[in-house]
Amino acid sequence: MGWFKLGVYLVMAVFLSRLVFLTLVLGEYHENQASGNRIRKERVEPVRGVVLDRYGEYLVVNKKVDGKVVRHYPLGEITAGITGFVGEISEDRLKLCGESCFLGQMVGKSGLEAGYEDKLKGSWGLKLIEENALGEKMKELDRENPTDGEDLRLNLDIGLQRQVYWAMREMIDEHELTGGGAVVSKVNGEVLALVSLPGFDPNLFIKDGVRGEEGGAYSSAVGIVGDNEGKPMFNRVISGVYPPGSVFKLVVATAGLEEEVVDKNKTVEDKGEIKIGEFRFGNWYFDKYGRTEGEVNIEKALARSNDIYFYKLGEWLGVDNLVKWSGKMGIGRQTEIDLPGEASGFLPTPLWREKRTGERWFLGNTYHLAIGQGDLLVTPLQVNVWTASVFSGKVCRPRLVSGDSDCEGIDIGETTKSLIASGMKQACMSGGTAFSFFDMEGKVYCKTGTAQHGGEDTEPHAWITVVVPMPKALHLDGQAVGDDENDWVVVTVMLEESGEGSEMAGPVAKEIVDYLLQGASL
Repeated sequence: MGWFKLGVYLVMAVFLSRLVFLTLVLGEYHENQASGNRIRKERVEPVRGVVLDRYGEYLVVNKKVDGKVVRHYPLGEITAGITGFVGEISEDRLKLCGESCFLGQMVGKSGLEAGYEDKLKGSWGLKLIEENALGEKMKELDRENPTDGEDLRLNLDIGLQRQVYWAMREMIDEHELTGGGAVVSKVNGEVLALVSLPGFDPNLFIKDGVRGEEGGAYSSAVGIVGDNEGKPMFNRVISGVYPPGSVFKLVVATAGLEEEVVDKNKTVEDKGEIKIGEFRFGNWYFDKYGRTEGEVNIEKALARSNDIYFYKLGEWLGVDNLVKWSGKMGIGRQTEIDLPGEASGFLPTPLWREKRTGERWFLGNTYHLAIGQGDLLVTPLQVNVWTASVFSGKVCRPRLVSGDSDCEGIDIGETTKSLIASGMKQACMSGGTAFSFFDMEGKVYCKTGTAQHGGEDTEPHAWITVVVPMPKALHLDGQAVGDDENDWVVVTVMLEESGEGSEMAGPVAKEIVDYLLQGASL
């Protein structure tokens, strides 16, 4: 009997000690667990900022589809190179941003959506929800409201953007070209239009997305990403690098006049070609038609894009001065436009050549550089910037989002500006190279370019860059424009592997300029 009582006491002691442990030691833990089951934290999404053009037209909005808010790009392919698109955050990025991010969160993947992510996204809020045992919401206990993202107001003109898009698209489709890029800006750096083709509809990357005004050739995001030949996600205006050909002669002419190795009266006799040993350097007019142009000065050289003149000008300047002035005008470095993914291009130098090939820089290399060939590579945006620089005497940072101008002076004299403007005006008139503009009777300033690349069987890249003095009859926000060269507009067009600049890029630029001069209020 004694052993039985002892056993009962031991069993009771075990139960009592367990009760004490659960009540006193783990009581707080279980209370917290019970509370956690009843209260749930829930993120509150902010409204992502929208994007508008200079007149308040929408490029990016938030649209309600089947009760869900989705990102929407109303113009589709027309503005894809500018807007970019959003997508869910990846696991790799999640690791980098830690607690401030979470799977499923939408972030900018390209274009303005990525470049201005911090402004557009806003900050998330938080609310505490009390639930019953079945997970049903009983009440909201507390809330920290989100901060909505900021809207972006651009310098872009949607009407002009459409015009540039369709002028480019029709030429590319008609001639089955690989692609091209065009950019229109004010001399002060305000970007009015920017088109890269082929493009894509950003809405295809949005779950439950709705197609935009122009959907383009692709029907799915997989098709866009998988096209390694057309590269629709590659922005040719800011990321594509190409030999500029004769549009680079604007830089060489500026260097020659500012270094005083030529003036208005100094001429070069065009004999059709220059021979150095076994090497031959011809002028396009002689090579194509077997004709020469006699004595050529700086204005005629620009109007006729005379290679012989620029070979000699490059020789008189020397490669060091060519490199110096190219650097001053932004060649070989990013323009710092407010879009991600910009290329720097490439400015060759004697030191680079010696390191890369072990060979010194020869006069022939200078000749090639002086007409925008050889190893020189630039983006269409860089061409647009240096064209503006010739007229303003400043290098201005291109800006899509509206704000103050950001320009740096490069001390180009008025005589230099005047002579280059005269040559470019003559290029747009009868006898010049830009025959698409002959009917405009000198109202604009042009420089064409035909840039060789690859082998003899490869068509050259076609270039044109045009400066448009905006008439005083046009208005911006009620204020007359045209008095100040900062309000002048630069149109630059490049078509890949398409032929001569005058024949292919010229007609595209003419359509854009006609639109500008027929009442567009910039």
